[in-house]
Amino acid sequence: MNKQKQKGTGWERDLVKMLQERVGGHWKRLPTSGAIGTALGESKLTGDVVGRVDFLPKSIKIEAKVGYGGATQLTMKKEWLDKIRMEAEADNAIPALAGKFSGARDGTKYFIAFDFDTFVYLMKLLEEQQKELDKLYENTG
Repeated sequence: MNKQKQKGTGWERDLVKMLQERVGGHWKRLPTSGAIGTALGESKLTGDVVGRVDFLPKSIKIEAKVGYGGATQLTMKKEWLDKIRMEAEADNAIPALAGKFSGARDGTKYFIAFDFDTFVYLMKLLEEQQKELDKLYENTG
């Protein structure tokens, strides 16, 4: 395995561990970075990391990227967001891009990015959940 591939695989494993520890739910890394799912046309096997949390109605499908710029920048490619969105739509999932600044020692080291429509979907979902909580609070208070 080449060095860049090892770096990517390590980031995917670290991402799964961080998501399980900090977000909860169930997360897993897909072997061969989802390439086998693409080759077989099986949407459930695409993406780098997939997960589910109880409070969301859909699973999350993540494309993970590291090493495209170093410790101070990461070049984000439109094709990554397009690819994960297409894969997520085929699986009725929420698409996301997870990045890591390779070699960053302080400040922001990791990030999650959504396309605008996904961000709007998540904000509307949170708003609906808040309204439900407000109704519940009104009925019990």
